[in-house]
Amino acid sequence: MKAIIVDFYPNKGQFMVNDPIELNVEFTKETTSIANGLTIKIFHMDQVILEIDQSISLDNNKIKLITLPSMVVGGYGVELVITADEQIIQTCTTAFDVAKSHNELPRYGFLSDFAKSDEMDISDIQSMKKLHINLVQFYDWMYRHESLVSDENNYVDLMGKRISRTAVTNKIKMCHENGMKTMAYGAIYAASKDFYDKHPTWGLNDSSGRAITFIDIFYIMNISESSPWHQHIINEYKNTVEKLDFDGIHMDTYGFPKKGYSNDQKQETLIKMELAFPTLINHTKEQLIELKDDVTIIFNNVGNWPVYATANTKQDMVYVEVWEPYNTYEDIQRIIREARNYTEKPIIISAYLKPFMYAKHEEAGYALKLMTACVVANGANHLIMGENQGILTQGYYVDYYRLEDELFAEIRKYYDFMIRYSELFYDQKLIDVSMTHAYGDNLEYVFSGSECSPNAEYGKLWTIIREDENTKLISLINLKGNDQYWNIPKSKTEIINELTIEIQLEKDVNQVWVTSPKIQSLESVPYQVSDGERGRLLTLMLKNLDIWTVVVIKLCE
Repeated sequence: MKAIIVDFYPNKGQFMVNDPIELNVEFTKETTSIANGLTIKIFHMDQVILEIDQSISLDNNKIKLITLPSMVVGGYGVELVITADEQIIQTCTTAFDVAKSHNELPRYGFLSDFAKSDEMDISDIQSMKKLHINLVQFYDWMYRHESLVSDENNYVDLMGKRISRTAVTNKIKMCHENGMKTMAYGAIYAASKDFYDKHPTWGLNDSSGRAITFIDIFYIMNISESSPWHQHIINEYKNTVEKLDFDGIHMDTYGFPKKGYSNDQKQETLIKMELAFPTLINHTKEQLIELKDDVTIIFNNVGNWPVYATANTKQDMVYVEVWEPYNTYEDIQRIIREARNYTEKPIIISAYLKPFMYAKHEEAGYALKLMTACVVANGANHLIMGENQGILTQGYYVDYYRLEDELFAEIRKYYDFMIRYSELFYDQKLIDVSMTHAYGDNLEYVFSGSECSPNAEYGKLWTIIREDENTKLISLINLKGNDQYWNIPKSKTEIINELTIEIQLEKDVNQVWVTSPKIQSLESVPYQVSDGERGRLLTLMLKNLDIWTVVVIKLCE
């Protein structure tokens, strides 16, 4: 019997507490009914918490919505099995999560196409839903950077892009209907030349007294509280939320200037941006929350600057746009670790993959898989996907690249994996001990059988170890055949055939599992507990390690 299911995915990017769980099943055109033999299992970690058998009748609609009871906060795996004559015909998997707020575990995506032809198009929302995106940045949707909302339905922005306001409002509504919150892009200090010419004293000058500009199009304005621009841009943000029902503002910056001089002729003042940013962020949040209770603020720390000044402002998450000299996977890990030292807020990394601009699709795909493993294993989220299977290659989102169907299907497995085990990857009680508990004189974790390193090094297995009293989480990222530079094409990973791990124990072992984006489920691993030189020792052996393998060890409480 041929496969009869084309696709299987949740009906929302994220479900809230008390929401019914809705799953979409897409059948082939030839399928007319499933009288029996369709079973759905819901997993929480390794436990089946719900199992149902379905009989489905199909008329002309080949997409069937299956509704399940609401569930408690957490990440879940789903397995759909089709059987006939006691034989498994087809197995499909997906994942979903339940949260109290989209801010708890943001998965950030993007939209940038708002032409008249996009007004009724929902394919972009559907593709993001399949990636469990729950927060969407509307990029360059506005009329002007200093005048965000246009009174006209059809307008042209400063970059020459034609925009339909109807497309923007329809996309906002579609996102809401599909479990996604919407963020309006709004640069904090960019203005057109026409606006600057009318308000030159609101601008910012360099140390030579010249107006500071960006790509010879945007004039940089003075964001300090003493400048009228400060309240002007906040009013534009308020106008955006009120008129278009956006759920928040993505406050963009350009990474420069870091300092500038006010153009107020009465008193020229040196403006230090890291001191002005927090006030603007806080004032924006305070005024927008009066309009919408759950409004979200994201601020762009370009080049990882100045996270130390903005992390604990009233923004809802820490967002870092990565540029040189942060070139290695270890640099990405360092950015995440440093941000975590400042705050417990969710961390979003925006790192654009240039290989999709020039390399073979397959090689760029390996770069995407490795980067996804790097970011998620270190407890952050990656803004990279959006639109209709679109991926970002550079800072101007309009010029995104579209993934081929086969690669998109593979990447979905990585995002399913991230969601299914989100309670592990994003558990802030798990402390990173990679550099202190393994290698050298540190014998709490010993890896043998393959070259390993606590750092992302050429040709080695990168070991990321996080633990608390009852859980040990080990991510093994395979760089065999590849180097440590994240933004270049990658080769197919060379499989590591054998790895032995020895772990010192303070408690009895409850369970040992191994999993990966390819496996999805938690598989029990044989292990031994013996007496070593420093006490009891857990020993396990792993085989056939691909790009990203995860070991989960649960100890008895």
